[in-house]
Amino acid sequence: MLNSIAREDWIGAVIFLGVLIVVSWINLRKMSSGKYDYKALRKRGLMWTEISVLLFMLQLILRKGDNRFLVLLGMLVLFAAGQWLGAIYYDRKLGNRD
Repeated sequence: MLNSIAREDWIGAVIFLGVLIVVSWINLRKMSSGKYDYKALRKRGLMWTEISVLLFMLQLILRKGDNRFLVLLGMLVLFAAGQWLGAIYYDRKLGNRD
């Protein structure tokens, strides 16, 4: 299934994954130390997670043998879900339950 992806594409995907990990780490550290409206962050995080899952599923269903974009969309799903779960975690940690 993934044998159609060239070595250069894997290198690009790993670089993209590294950038997403760094951005996610920075965002989660800022979330833990700042005063944010966690309810709004949760709503936005859920919305972007849903959008990225929808795009991932459309690409999964409609792809024509090319899995490169599917790999990148999968990384975006994980990034959006991580930010959403981080907002939920810090909201509950600080006791701001709605």
